[in-house]
Amino acid sequence: MVSTDGEGPYVSIVDNAALQADVGGALSSLLEDLGKSSANAQGLRKPVTSGICLGDQRVYLLLDGRTALGFLKVGRKRLFVEAPFAASDWADVRNAFQEIQPLCALDFYIHERYQRSGFGRQLFDAMLAHERSSPELLGYDRPSPKLLSFLSKHYGLRKYKPQNNNFVVYDDFWSQAERADPRADGRAADLRTCRQSAGDRARPARPKGQKDLFSRPVEHPRQGQRLPPIF
Repeated sequence: MVSTDGEGPYVSIVDNAALQADVGGALSSLLEDLGKSSANAQGLRKPVTSGICLGDQRVYLLLDGRTALGFLKVGRKRLFVEAPFAASDWADVRNAFQEIQPLCALDFYIHERYQRSGFGRQLFDAMLAHERSSPELLGYDRPSPKLLSFLSKHYGLRKYKPQNNNFVVYDDFWSQAERADPRADGRAADLRTCRQSAGDRARPARPKGQKDLFSRPVEHPRQGQRLPPIF
């Protein structure tokens, strides 16, 4: 169970500012190692995550004392995707592709030793709570079979239309966006509600009795370096 009191895994967020402030380079080295491990697990030629620069992306680290159990990298991407509407619904070819800018899961990895222990779900839920989003509103960059199975098992996400850019946007994305905007015409929802900027995000309210995963200062897994609290 992820907790913030006593011993046990906890979640920390690393952004570009924290990475640039990493004078000793320990945090950068940690991200490099995690990125390589993730690439090896997915059979990729090169890592998706590095410790050089994150830009406007964020890495959620799952830590247990000095041990990194895994990570999840997210960031917004501008995508041109084909929506899963029936051909008869289209008035003209201009509606065949939609431009969206969803939050995207870019890299997700739990160390093999800690898989099938609930840590992946806890890390993913922590990210969703902090980003104020839900699984169906995310895009997924080249998801591995394991990630697709994970999303199906834990969030019931199964149906999607294959895209040329190799991102997966689930069919539920479109119905959720349409419900969020009553002015949608039934074919292509106004997705402005899915384009929330980082500056608009606020700390979500916690249900009564639920622990706050983000209130604990982070002890760096390698050097014992204390990072500032997330809030």
